Amino acid sequence: ALPEIRTLTLTYALAGADCVDVAADPAVIAAAKSGLDAAERIAKADQRSGYRRPWLMVSMSAGEDPRFRKAEFDPAICPKDCPRPCEKICPVEAIEFAADFAGVRRDRCYGCGRCLPVCPWGLIAAHSYPTPIDAVAQQVLSQVDALEIHTHVGEHAAFKDLWQTLQPWVGNLQIISISCPDGEGLINYLKDLQQIMKVPESAPGKDLKASAIALKTKSHHVIWQTDGRP
Repeated sequence: ALPEIRTLTLTYALAGADCVDVAADPAVIAAAKSGLDAAERIAKADQRSGYRRPWLMVSMSAGEDPRFRKAEFDPAICPKDCPRPCEKICPVEAIEFAADFAGVRRDRCYGCGRCLPVCPWGLIAAHSYPTPIDAVAQQVLSQVDALEIHTHVGEHAAFKDLWQTLQPWVGNLQIISISCPDGEGLINYLKDLQQIMKVPESAPGKDLKASAIALKTKSHHVIWQTDGRP
């Protein structure tokens, strides 16, 4: 739930985290940024020397269409004597029964699903809506500092398509992290991704067997996360 995301982000920020990774959902990003703002105010009030605001990172996957789940129901068929537990349980007040609006405010709903089981009549459903990756990028990458791309060996075409779509927004990012599980052909695959991203070969990047390798580019660092490889 969004309040928990805000609290966790605040806690990790004050504990000294360098980067906080969240889902590429505008509502989640807003909650995380609220937590970072609160942590910054606390650190300033406590006069904490050396406090640095953590970078905010979002995760995306190569080869998968982003889908955002939203709650839906028709308020016109809700019984008038219903106690409306859905309205009470929603953590972001996305469900309203007001004079000018009734139903789910989709710009607030982030698909937590809490309202589904509490409806006494079973009238609420959750639907996933595919969202073009360029629309997602435009919504979220302008609000964050870092990006993590999840991929698997062999997803060359999907990675290239994603990278080309993200190009207008990656220039201002501080960190780009490529996460790929271990498998046959991993090293060659990472080298292929390096060429797609046009990351220059450099001394720190010659040994791609390391678990995390930072390569300096013009505007950001790239971290290679070779999950499961010693």
